[in-house]
Amino acid sequence: MEEMTRRPDFICDPVPENFRQRFEGRKGKNRSLAILLVVLFLFAASVLDAILFAAGLAGDQYAALGGSREYAFLTALLKGVLSTAIFTILPLAGAVKWHSSMTGKLYAAKIRKYETGWFAGFFTADCLVTEDKKGHRSTWYYNDIVSVEEDGGSFRVRGEGGELLIPKMYLKRDSVRSVRNHLRRYCADVYRQDFVEEEEGISLVLSGQEASEDAVRRRGEIHRDYVDYAKNSTSFYYTETRLWVIGACTAYLIRCALSGSGSLSGIAGIGILAIVLCIPVLTGLKNMAARRTVRARDRRMKAGIPTELKIGKGGVLLRSGQEIRQSWDQIRRILEGQGYFVIGRIYLSKKSLTEEEAGQVRALCQKYAGRKYTYVEMEPQKAGEIFRTFLPLLCFAVFTAAVTAVENGVALYQEEGRSAGMWGADRGNAAGSGTDGTDADGKTAGKAVDGAAGSGEQGSREPVYVTTPDKAALHLNASEIRIDECYSHNEVNYTSRFFIDGNGTLYGASANEHGELGNGTTEADITAKGFYREVEVAQDVCHVSLGKEFMVYLTDSGVLMGTGNLPAAGASCVAVELMSDVQYAKCSPYGMIVLKTDGTVWCAGRLCGNDGNVIREYDGFEQVMDHAVYADAGESAMALIRSDGSLWMWGDNSSQQCTVDSRVAEKFTEPTQVRGNVRMVWLDRLSFYDEQEYQGYLENASDPQEQYSSNVFRTYILQDDGQVYACGQEGTFVKVTVIEG
Repeated sequence: MEEMTRRPDFICDPVPENFRQRFEGRKGKNRSLAILLVVLFLFAASVLDAILFAAGLAGDQYAALGGSREYAFLTALLKGVLSTAIFTILPLAGAVKWHSSMTGKLYAAKIRKYETGWFAGFFTADCLVTEDKKGHRSTWYYNDIVSVEEDGGSFRVRGEGGELLIPKMYLKRDSVRSVRNHLRRYCADVYRQDFVEEEEGISLVLSGQEASEDAVRRRGEIHRDYVDYAKNSTSFYYTETRLWVIGACTAYLIRCALSGSGSLSGIAGIGILAIVLCIPVLTGLKNMAARRTVRARDRRMKAGIPTELKIGKGGVLLRSGQEIRQSWDQIRRILEGQGYFVIGRIYLSKKSLTEEEAGQVRALCQKYAGRKYTYVEMEPQKAGEIFRTFLPLLCFAVFTAAVTAVENGVALYQEEGRSAGMWGADRGNAAGSGTDGTDADGKTAGKAVDGAAGSGEQGSREPVYVTTPDKAALHLNASEIRIDECYSHNEVNYTSRFFIDGNGTLYGASANEHGELGNGTTEADITAKGFYREVEVAQDVCHVSLGKEFMVYLTDSGVLMGTGNLPAAGASCVAVELMSDVQYAKCSPYGMIVLKTDGTVWCAGRLCGNDGNVIREYDGFEQVMDHAVYADAGESAMALIRSDGSLWMWGDNSSQQCTVDSRVAEKFTEPTQVRGNVRMVWLDRLSFYDEQEYQGYLENASDPQEQYSSNVFRTYILQDDGQVYACGQEGTFVKVTVIEG
């Protein structure tokens, strides 16, 4: 009994080392450091969100309500930190612990299954004693042992009470020698050794030109085993360290994806998709590589190229058409499973070896590689096991998405409430702008609509994204309007295109049905390719605008010229002077608006609504406003900005094109003050010029108006605070983020 308390002479341990490593290392390396970095990252994201919140429109709103940006920042920071701690860090910690618990139970069960074959052996003077994990002992007296056989794979001890099998793959190198020496010493008469270890090395021919049915079947089995090994070696397993990092990234990407910001949501969606597809894609690539390797080996075997393996003191060499040479220092690990060896980069199936050859490979690898040699098992991972691996992370992702959606809904409600208050204050400013609204004759030219300014509700918590052909040309950060920055150098409609080159020369390409080219005729000049020929129209031109049946341009000297069926001037096939001392002019389909250098605004022609009905018709040129700094015309509305920043609009308002709720009025026949603190306005498209640059003037050409990437809404407004808003699409009024495209 005293002898049994000593250290065992050998231990037969069938538990795969990879299972034991996963069970013991499920927390992962540097787990505490990973948790710290994850927490700092999440809190840093909260700080950044608070800074952006305070620096944006929300900061302006707090300031307008008597607060400050510092207060907005601290409020947002406190909310963000508490939200992150309660709704991200704590749930993530719970998911990680849940996963760790499931992983521990799973691998503990696997280890217990394999431990049923575990036993330790003690050699005494009279007998061999084995003891299993439960403490059960078996005694093998030397006098009762009838035979002892050693082959390449095991020691086999037979006695009167049965048989004891000691597989060598479960023994360490020193244990193999210990068992051999003790059995030789105590059972010399019955010991038979059918296997002798090579001292220096071996050289094996693993395959050649064998074409027998047996050889072909064996090669097929080897190939399938290799593909299974490659597939099963990639198992879905995460330590706590990895889960903390992956969970934090997932939470951040989900919040970005649900932020409502178009580009940010797209990038975050790509990131989430990459996480979801990463493992199956990598697994698929690994399996494809394994099958490609199998096919290449099969081709070499059919070509009669033998596979040779040499293992010696210098390392391992595999030669099969090409050489794989590895020294023992280069080999990171050597694995042995039930049916294979993996020596560095070399996969070696035991089906291509005899039992003695497998024993020699094992003995030499144990001899030269030492602790790098490990027994492992690559079991197929079942669907239930994979599901349990991802379940905590999936639940955490769903929880994060739900919390984010609720937070966005609450924020949207609060934002709408704040916006309504801000627009109410703005409404008062607009109504009391201090202008009298009379023209030179003393007649009332316009009125301020009570409740009109900003009566449209903001339709989205986050800005919508609107493209423009040239964002820099909008001068969104400019403090005041410069008319020369609003000039158009390119205009297109169904049948015409007029553009100004860098030298101030106006060119036109047109069907010329109404004399738009000003060449004295109404005939078109078509090239051999079927396009209208580009002809010179005028020189020293700084601005051009195009109606449906006429064209006007502004010279460098401030003279407004026009050709075609001109409002107020009638039909003309040659350019005629319409007005002098002009700063700017813009055409609607059947009318025009003109801003003179003295700040007066004049209109001519007729303004029609979306339904084609006439809303307002002018007798010649009529003055509609004074003290203006900008004027614009669109398809169904006109607008001007006065020197006090008030915006006046008239025309069709059925879809809120005039920034006023259509329930207030569906159309305005006179200029109506609709908003204050406005720096710039654009009608129909968010640009000063037409974005089409190519000739598309054939009869089957599509309507250019339908091709505007920026024609999402009908009216765009730049406020003095630098924020762009849009209205007119389904009655919405939203903030706009301008991007170039």
